Amino acid sequence: MASPNGRPDSAGDLEQVSGLMPGDSLEIWGSGTLVVKTALICQETVDDETTTWHWLFLDDGSLLEASPDGYFRYDRHQVHKQGTSLFEELVAQDGALVRFEERVRAGQSGRRPVSVTIDGTEYRISSTGTVRIQRLGDDCPLVPWQTISKNPDDNVYFGLVSTLDESSVGLGLWTQHLSLSFGKELDETDVTAVYRQKS
Repeated sequence: MASPNGRPDSAGDLEQVSGLMPGDSLEIWGSGTLVVKTALICQETVDDETTTWHWLFLDDGSLLEASPDGYFRYDRHQVHKQGTSLFEELVAQDGALVRFEERVRAGQSGRRPVSVTIDGTEYRISSTGTVRIQRLGDDCPLVPWQTISKNPDDNVYFGLVSTLDESSVGLGLWTQHLSLSFGKELDETDVTAVYRQKS
């Protein structure tokens, strides 16, 4: 198989996605060859244990996540500015994220899930945290991702899972404004090739 910009790594190996950098590319079944425009290297430390993952913006506007929880591709995005109803519902002082964190601390998040309805679909909040982010490559296309802070406490992320279809997931990032991205988990066969730039 000819490489558009470098040498191919083993096809179908999702683990290769984690190390992709701007200029590298990958083939996704049904979407063709996509180029990484922005790589966000993320770290979160909880109880002295640090977790690292990557968010990658591709040249078609989609967002790829390679994390210990799996590999996800988000191809639909929304931006909600401060003061809008969904922004307030999620991140206000008595909003859904605060209620979720309170129930996690009380050990009740499994028995008392926190849900929000977005565009007629009910989602359960599955995780939340703050993240330190290093950006490589182009600026991010979505405004909330452009205002990532050097202070990780100002970068709040959270996960969403559809209550009707657990393969339908969402990713939220709250900086100055709120970004919501929606998509699905990638299967091992979805990534058919990974190409790295020639060094």
